[in-house]
Amino acid sequence: MRNRVLLIAMLLAVCAVPLLAEDWITIYNDDLSLIRSKFELNLPAGRTRYNYDDITSRIMPASVIVTGSGVRVAEQNYEYDLAGKHQIMAKYLDQEVNAVMKDQSKLRGILKFFDGSNLGIIESGTDRLLVISDSEVQWIQLASLPANFYTKPTLAWELIVPKRGTIPMQMSYLSGGFSWDVTYNAVWNDERLLMNSWVTINNRSGKGFDNVNLKLIAGDINQVRQQYYDKVGYGRNVMMESDAAMSAPAFEEKVFHDFHMYSLDQKVSFANNQTKQLELYPPQNVIANSLYEYPTFAQGVNSIIRFVNTENQGLGKPLPKGTIKVYKADSDGNLEFIGEDSINHTSVNEELSVNTGKAFDLVASTQVRNQKSISNRASEREIHVFLKNNSKEEQRINVVHQLSGNTRILESELRYNLDPNKNKVTYQVTIPSGGESNFFFRERTEW
Repeated sequence: MRNRVLLIAMLLAVCAVPLLAEDWITIYNDDLSLIRSKFELNLPAGRTRYNYDDITSRIMPASVIVTGSGVRVAEQNYEYDLAGKHQIMAKYLDQEVNAVMKDQSKLRGILKFFDGSNLGIIESGTDRLLVISDSEVQWIQLASLPANFYTKPTLAWELIVPKRGTIPMQMSYLSGGFSWDVTYNAVWNDERLLMNSWVTINNRSGKGFDNVNLKLIAGDINQVRQQYYDKVGYGRNVMMESDAAMSAPAFEEKVFHDFHMYSLDQKVSFANNQTKQLELYPPQNVIANSLYEYPTFAQGVNSIIRFVNTENQGLGKPLPKGTIKVYKADSDGNLEFIGEDSINHTSVNEELSVNTGKAFDLVASTQVRNQKSISNRASEREIHVFLKNNSKEEQRINVVHQLSGNTRILESELRYNLDPNKNKVTYQVTIPSGGESNFFFRERTEW
């Protein structure tokens, strides 16, 4: 009975350990993350030194906040030495070394300098300063690794501890090395986009994390840029089965300050230098329409898929910036890739246009004619647009012309729509199969 009670107590103790240590990671755009940790330290009372090395190599030391049952951090030093010959030798100045040369001769003395190319050694017994080419040295024997050499990123703390014991601690800090972006995979059937979204998270922080609580922040956080030395060098299927997604980790989205936050409902682990993908939203069936758009002076006619981010259109979710990859089924039933485009952070009720590429059978060009100065404060020019439809069907092309802030159209062969908010005009031109369309408009610029 006693052994059974002891066994149960040991099991409870083992199960309790993970509860005492826990990490949270909030990843922002633009190489920024906030890391929060709970852990315990066994400390003596009074002023004591403690080296804490369970941190990333991209930590921003000035951002560290440490709290815990009255413990105060009186001094903090960030220590990290890359494990290399130059760094070790720099720590071994004015100490005795043994060197074996390539001709097998031996040398003992006090190391005075090392610049990566040459060594300076005061020879034992003669006190002569010998300057030796590093390329002539076969190996160097050191008594031990220098005591002040840190092979892992370390926060060297001087703590003021009110009482001795095991003390629960909490720490937070900002770090580089974590990044995330979103890839939207969509299947287009000429009427709808069957679209899912995957978050790709990269961990280049120099530290792995097990069973952490994850949050993602979509938005542009303002940062004061400072120069610091980086101590470290630097798929899924297009559509998922619906029953597989039921047990997968899911993100809960909410508004947070002026941004959008996505909290994962399960804990997740990240190995260092690992890339991980997680589903952001389940598949959405979005109503969309296709169109052709030619911006004047562009190199071709763009094939556009456009939709509005609303719930009644099948979406209505805030979309973090990322890449939309579009596929379409061929007559054999296989999906073929037809193009991709990047999007910025897009809130609900906003319109999105996905440019999948140039239309092969649609040809367009723009010419400027009759450009002249009206006065020393005004000029005019004619814009001539040429369109050709080599496809087997009638096509409509939206010709878009961007006006500058002090430009207006004086004369136009065709009617156009003016968007005063964007100072942009759009011509809708319908061209029969094998047909052409040419038109011009005259604009005046004043300053």
